[in-house]
Amino acid sequence: MTKNIFAIILLTIAGISANAQQNVQDSLEHQSLQRQYIVHLPPSYNSNITTPVVLVLHGGSGNYQSVQGFTQMNFVSNQNSFLAVYPQGIGNAPPGYSWADGRNTTADQAGIDDVGFIAKLIDSLEVDYNIDTNKIYVCGFSNGGFMTQRLACEVPELFAAIGGLGCSIDTNLIQSCNPSKAIPMAYFSGTSDPEVPYNGGTMSNPAVTPIAPVDTAVQFWVENNNCQTAEPVVNIPDTVQSDSSTVELYKYTNCDCNADFYFYKIINGGHTWPGVPIPQFPQLGNTNEDIHASYELWDFFNQFSLCNNVTGVIEPTNLDNLVIYPNPTNSNIYIQSKEKVESLNLYDLMGHKRYIEYNNHEHLNLSGFSRATTLYSLSSFSLIFIRLRCFSSLTSGYLRSKL
Repeated sequence: MTKNIFAIILLTIAGISANAQQNVQDSLEHQSLQRQYIVHLPPSYNSNITTPVVLVLHGGSGNYQSVQGFTQMNFVSNQNSFLAVYPQGIGNAPPGYSWADGRNTTADQAGIDDVGFIAKLIDSLEVDYNIDTNKIYVCGFSNGGFMTQRLACEVPELFAAIGGLGCSIDTNLIQSCNPSKAIPMAYFSGTSDPEVPYNGGTMSNPAVTPIAPVDTAVQFWVENNNCQTAEPVVNIPDTVQSDSSTVELYKYTNCDCNADFYFYKIINGGHTWPGVPIPQFPQLGNTNEDIHASYELWDFFNQFSLCNNVTGVIEPTNLDNLVIYPNPTNSNIYIQSKEKVESLNLYDLMGHKRYIEYNNHEHLNLSGFSRATTLYSLSSFSLIFIRLRCFSSLTSGYLRSKL
């Protein structure tokens, strides 16, 4: 990876210590494309100390630069000592980019795999920084917010908590979404959002899939998390009356995995990031200033560590249809299946999904999964759970791999 470092890094014998905040621009290859991202290091960052991570996904037509000013998340990072990471979409959405959130965005139309990109980005962060893999969070706005919903549905095991702002969940995803676990989540939604209608339906961009009402999306996640308690509504003090909006906070608690759901309902709020006024875009509606979403998000996120409890028990099944050899191995494995393999996922002993590209080849190279890049290790061996999703059934197996 090539890095452009925008501030001086002080190198010490003990490790890397950042005396001042800095942004590191980096990239990785995914789907034969160079995918860009920026890592913001707080002044306190020290490579000898595990550090939480907050991924921030920009909105449609945004980029990894504009979202930093739009959210002011770097200030929160500096004050609370977490890495703020800004990946960039790649779908064409002038003047910026879009995410493949599943709603037929330009990134979806181009066949972009943003779920895989985000998963691979997390793996890269584990290599390059001393991150706390139990405290990885993701939040996003608008198109980025819808992307968080797709991540919550498809790879909730990667995140300790999720935040969706200026978004809902689309009508297709809410039907197909079946998360493997409860996931703590916070929603911030304006009742007068001109871009993402609070009551659902067709969005201002008719090319994308219609969306569910925000209240329906909230109820979906409350039920997914099996939350038992709806706490009394908190009316946030209206300290800035000139913003023409107020905030009601709904908390759903006593959930599986302690996966609380917080819903910040912004009465008369627009398509904006609470706490960061954008008077140059009056067409987006009111920006509430009684709260600052970035600080609220961190206060919410910081309550949670990764919960590895998944729904159901994963066990080897249909092993007569699957042959994996050699076992053990230190490089390639060969896979034979009576059915065409559609995709393959690797899980480590902690239940973390390890991203790997698999294109229905008969062999898989595991040589890149070293101790430096993975969290699992048992003496000189690792136990990898291989899940092969076939077109007509699910075939599973275990492989003991020598690393």
